[in-house]
Amino acid sequence: MSTISRPIFCHCGKRAMVRTSWTNENPGRRFHSCEDYKTEGCGFFYWEDPPMCARAKVVIPGLLAKCSRYEAKLEEMRRLRRTLQN
Repeated sequence: MSTISRPIFCHCGKRAMVRTSWTNENPGRRFHSCEDYKTEGCGFFYWEDPPMCARAKVVIPGLLAKCSRYEAKLEEMRRLRRTLQN
């Protein structure tokens, strides 16, 4: 991944925010956008990272789902342990 070394400004003149996409199409890919891009922002959008290869687009969402399942299972075990300790 690239290192962000320069400020990027949106069409509003504000410094563009660096965000991370977690969609299935672009998991973990960073982009710059207007800080108000979800509301009435100026519409500025710029990808910081290059496009992902097709394999990464398939593998990464599966790994993220697996991590989420393990985190849920871990939390369930912690609750059970607290119950047993009381």
